[in-house]
Amino acid sequence: MSRRIAVTGATGYVGRAVAQAALANGNELVALSRQPWREPGRWRAYDLRTEVPSNLLTGVDVLVHCAYDLTLRHRADVQRVNVDGTSRLIDLAVTKGVRVCLISSMSAYEGTRQIYGQAKLASERAALAAGGDAIRLGLVYGGANDGMIGSLAKAVRRPVVPLACAGSHQFTVHVDDMTAGILKLTETAVAVGEPVGLAHPVPVRFERLLRHLAKNAGREPVFVRLPWRPVYGAMRAAEALGVELSLRADSLLGLACAAPRVPRVEVWEELGVQIRAFAITA
Repeated sequence: MSRRIAVTGATGYVGRAVAQAALANGNELVALSRQPWREPGRWRAYDLRTEVPSNLLTGVDVLVHCAYDLTLRHRADVQRVNVDGTSRLIDLAVTKGVRVCLISSMSAYEGTRQIYGQAKLASERAALAAGGDAIRLGLVYGGANDGMIGSLAKAVRRPVVPLACAGSHQFTVHVDDMTAGILKLTETAVAVGEPVGLAHPVPVRFERLLRHLAKNAGREPVFVRLPWRPVYGAMRAAEALGVELSLRADSLLGLACAAPRVPRVEVWEELGVQIRAFAITA
């Protein structure tokens, strides 16, 4: 059955993939983003930083909220824009009777010290309180390979690659499995009621992941192992001085201190969604 699905952040890596998959599956699309969507008739302007127009979700059945402003570094700004902005959007969805699906992150686990992870936890609570779903994505790869995986792919193209999180791990999800899972979950009659991790349950060592990225790019960089805490401290100091870094200190913290497991991963088997093991060339 065709539905009208609104996707925030529709011009970003995850949002764009979800929007394209929604269309490919015969749904109507409302692309919500700051930058215009490629088809103006499907686009409505949306910005986390501003008040939500009362007609933004008119005619919408499902809201998939992917938008998140990653340019913000300070906790107060992240709260004001990403958390409060998400709450305003969810409040409107509740008023309009729209099913909410918040795209969260595996960084959002209880006890996380990462600002990003804590912000996602707060947004999860708002989505679940509204009777919606919260999907914690693993490290998404495949397709355009943008987002975090794209940043890592660029990093391994250098002749020398600092490896500050060698002993850590990531849970991964292929972009096609991600979109299949998101769309399938929004078709269920009742929300799960708790965060669901969308990632393969077997973790991938961070060093292995980087070496696969390098091999896939035809590169053989020298990996230099470094303790992550001093590197994190140096990055925090640089950011405090206004230095623009290619990787945020908060992102390094998330890579170094990963979630211990994928929550409620059994949901995908129940829904008939297969999540493939990590293979960067897929």
